[in-house]
Amino acid sequence: MISRIAIVDGDAGWALAEPLDRECYPPEAMATVIWRDVTWAHADKRVVVHGESGIVCHVGIYFRDGTQDGVSARIAGIGGVMTSPRMRHTGHAGNAMRRASDVMREHEIDFGLLFCEPHNVPFYEHLGWRIFSGEVYCEQPSGHIRFDMMHAMVLPLRLSPEGRVIDLCGLPW
Repeated sequence: MISRIAIVDGDAGWALAEPLDRECYPPEAMATVIWRDVTWAHADKRVVVHGESGIVCHVGIYFRDGTQDGVSARIAGIGGVMTSPRMRHTGHAGNAMRRASDVMREHEIDFGLLFCEPHNVPFYEHLGWRIFSGEVYCEQPSGHIRFDMMHAMVLPLRLSPEGRVIDLCGLPW
């Protein structure tokens, strides 16, 4: 199997990722996901895995100046992780996530943060992410809210948030 990983600009890269998004989340699937009505941020960077048939995996990276317990923190969010159903369990998502972690380190990020459904927790734990037991706050059109509809997970880099309060100071990812 031939594959190549690239880091692309977030806005320009959406044209590459959008067909994969439609494949992974067709309307009938979107109707059932708990996060279907959330207003999401747009990725700053995208990790895309090119396979023989085009883009087979995507990871969005979001850079944010947020807070941890009221103190400024440089956070990198991970969102929009998706792999073509026909290419799952082939290592593409793990490789893309490892590359995203490298990008976070290159940008001197304090910690990574992602949100996931329960069935994905073991995958992220295997890559060094941990369940965050504290509270996460973000913005939505309705105002400043506690974001607790999915598990929050952190990747300690320069800081290791433990059961405290994280404020994204913007939209979730």
